[in-house]
Amino acid sequence: MKTALLLCLVLGVGMAPAQQIAGQAVGAGNAAASCPNPAAMRAAQQIVHAWKDGYNSGDAARVAALYTEDAYYLTQHYVTGIVQGRARIQAYVQRGVDAHYRIDSLQILSTGCVENLMYVIARYEATNAGQKVFGVNLVVLKRTAPGWRIVAHEAAVPDPATAVQHLDLPNTR
Repeated sequence: MKTALLLCLVLGVGMAPAQQIAGQAVGAGNAAASCPNPAAMRAAQQIVHAWKDGYNSGDAARVAALYTEDAYYLTQHYVTGIVQGRARIQAYVQRGVDAHYRIDSLQILSTGCVENLMYVIARYEATNAGQKVFGVNLVVLKRTAPGWRIVAHEAAVPDPATAVQHLDLPNTR
């Protein structure tokens, strides 16, 4: 039940009005943090920034330690689209570290929490092989005995050349 409730929150807020593409606001207004628990909000911010700092310092093991042992990482940059387990996530992150990729900035767009589950929707800009790219992340966290850990992480890198450029909203009258 808790997982279903969190999924409803993610789908509901994840499609909220604050999406940004290539620096341009597409929706109306800015996303506000929606997790009323200040300690959970601080934990989410710490994890997001610890991920960036670990990645940029070349420490894939430190990044992997942010995940539960059986976590999922969903990405279009892996042949099956799914990397499962902390050891495999570490190996995947290590490939980016070895290629000297760098996260230039992170922006948390939205958060939500229900009991021991929380999500973060973020936008990032990176430099990969000398190319500037941007992407979005959905990170699901679970409160565990040692603290909050990532249980699921989806990263998406939109392709501006093939992406939908404009949405025609339905008439709601």
